[in-house]
Amino acid sequence: MTGSPLVRALVALGVLLLLLVPLRSFTTARTKPAATAPSTTPAAETLAHLEIVSTKIPFTFAVSHLGKIVWQGTAASSPAETDVKLPIPPQGIDLSLTITWSAPGEAAAKLTVTHGNNDPVERTVWGDGTASDVLTYP
Repeated sequence: MTGSPLVRALVALGVLLLLLVPLRSFTTARTKPAATAPSTTPAAETLAHLEIVSTKIPFTFAVSHLGKIVWQGTAASSPAETDVKLPIPPQGIDLSLTITWSAPGEAAAKLTVTHGNNDPVERTVWGDGTASDVLTYP
């Protein structure tokens, strides 16, 4: 580049000043807005229809939610069904199913949950004489 050293220095300074704007935006720490905490208010209880279908009968069962038994009994026929009030939050619910069959050998049981206008959701447990599992329903 030909010309005065003063002009070259001013051009170089202008280029560095133009690079300062994007460089500053890349290196400045940005604060993200605080995430909202999930609601700690308990969900309102809704009426849910529970149905247990088993491959072997008779069977004894217990369905619990958060350690509290919401339905239990002995069924001499399949399906066994009832309506219970459960607090079902938008993210879903976990139900614990414990089932014992009186006949020996492997068996399966399906717990179906229907609440509101939602489609039924089914979960299955398998066991040899007994089965226990936590089933998640969205």
